[in-house]
Amino acid sequence: MAVLLTGVGYIGAALAQALLRDGARVVAIDNGFATDRRALVALAASERFWLIEGSVSAPRVVARAFAAEPIDTVYHLAAQASAHPRAAPARYTELTNLSGPRVVCEAALRHGVRRLVYASSLRVYGHVLPQRVSEETPYGPQQDLAHLAHLYGEKLLELYARQGGLCGVAVRLGVVYGVSPVMKTDPRFMTVPNKFCWQAARGEPLEVYAGAAIPTGFIHIDDAVAALRRAAEAPWPEPYQAANAVGECRTVPDVAALVQRTAAARGLAVTVRGAEAGAPPAPPVIASRLEAHGWRPRRTMEESIGAVLDYFVSETRS
Repeated sequence: MAVLLTGVGYIGAALAQALLRDGARVVAIDNGFATDRRALVALAASERFWLIEGSVSAPRVVARAFAAEPIDTVYHLAAQASAHPRAAPARYTELTNLSGPRVVCEAALRHGVRRLVYASSLRVYGHVLPQRVSEETPYGPQQDLAHLAHLYGEKLLELYARQGGLCGVAVRLGVVYGVSPVMKTDPRFMTVPNKFCWQAARGEPLEVYAGAAIPTGFIHIDDAVAALRRAAEAPWPEPYQAANAVGECRTVPDVAALVQRTAAARGLAVTVRGAEAGAPPAPPVIASRLEAHGWRPRRTMEESIGAVLDYFVSETRS
């Protein structure tokens, strides 16, 4: 049996690498929207990796993926994930983030898939997190189409899972950072820690937007991959579950200051612009159902951000 992975971008490539390292057979779908094909060369070298080029919103493309190998588990990561107003036309976001999950869920049911793991976002609780967050916390207000679509994706997965035969798990990831086989260099598609490291390596100032001094959940990419895999393997008692996956909470000004300090230790002078004065609110307490199944975050930003900065410094000088 094989694993189907939709979206071989920043997170998907790291997940594919981990699965292949452990001997899995991986069928992947990607349309190349925000992924450099050259970055997939190492994955494509494996005899246990098949790449189907096309969109998850196209039933014929998804059918080709299911025809390649018998599929036991689906990881659905394919999405237009950026909230940047110029990241993609609204129509593209709707097709990928709304039609895509439906097409994949329908195919998964038809082909008797055991489990479908959906990469959701902690932002389902809103831009400003409540002081205490669990999977029972209600959805919060949304500010963009990309994150709004996660609410639909979660409820769609629940709908199909409760029809019987399919276990669906929505993993609500914090903002992911760290070094992956596929690294973004277009700021429209980069998460804040990676973007700040990229800017620092280029000698650019780190811009902190107004209102950014609120606690945000972050997770290292290794921990995100581990959370997705644990969600696929855990013995969930219900046909549908949601599970939070966060490593720590920080504010954007705090991340900028950390990158600035890390750069200074390497002899790089970095300017931070727009940081707000005053103490930030207390970080929220975020519970996770995954912890009952053996998952714990193992990487902190303090110890990990240097590797991200070093990656972009090396790329800038090469």
